[in-house]
Amino acid sequence: MTEARFMQRPAIVTGAARGIGRAIAIRLANEGAPLLLVDRDATGLAETADKCSGQGTAIETLVADLQDRAAPRRIADAARTAHGAIAVLVNNAGVEFRGNVAAHGDAAWDRVIDIDLSAAFRLVRELTDDLAATRGAIVNLASVAVVGFAGQAAYDASKGGLATLTRSLAVELGPMGVRANSVAPGFVDTEMLKEAPDLAAVAERLVATLPIARTGRVEEIAAAVAWLASERASYVTGHTLFVDGGWMRR
Repeated sequence: MTEARFMQRPAIVTGAARGIGRAIAIRLANEGAPLLLVDRDATGLAETADKCSGQGTAIETLVADLQDRAAPRRIADAARTAHGAIAVLVNNAGVEFRGNVAAHGDAAWDRVIDIDLSAAFRLVRELTDDLAATRGAIVNLASVAVVGFAGQAAYDASKGGLATLTRSLAVELGPMGVRANSVAPGFVDTEMLKEAPDLAAVAERLVATLPIARTGRVEEIAAAVAWLASERASYVTGHTLFVDGGWMRR
């Protein structure tokens, strides 16, 4: 199977309305993948779809809130209707809650875990047969947050859980021909970072200590995701690829 044929295989990207998710969608569209783009932000989703157009591939969108337990079934059904069996699942959707442990009420904790971790599991569960039939690939978006930071217990727990889930999926689904990997971005220049001034201040201090002393670009994360989703990474599974400017050398 050639790389070109692989990247023409249908893909789902969640959290596609902006930032890293938008960059992933554009990169996969450029490589020929028919896409179902998912987000709760209808306006941002339409903008992403517009940026993906003109690449000679089919782009569909679905507005969905991944905290809704019915959303994964809707997404799977919509993807199959649009493109047939899905070969690539990119679980990128994520939200944050900033506050100390005492401030993490049940609603805040549940929202982060539901969207950042549980929805990824439920989507895999819905799409296991598709991925097995296509000998597909799962790419989950984790984070350097797996090391743990103050003031974001739910987010850190969700990303650590996602990295561990990835390893479990690699072991369980590998015999079916399905690969599962995760990408762990460092500090990336996104709206999410800009919307959290306290985190942005931490990022500025820490980035200065990195071997590559700058924040990452969304296109750099998208390139890593596209590689792991393709036959170029056909012998890579159960791995978390840190794209972080050298943070995890520590």
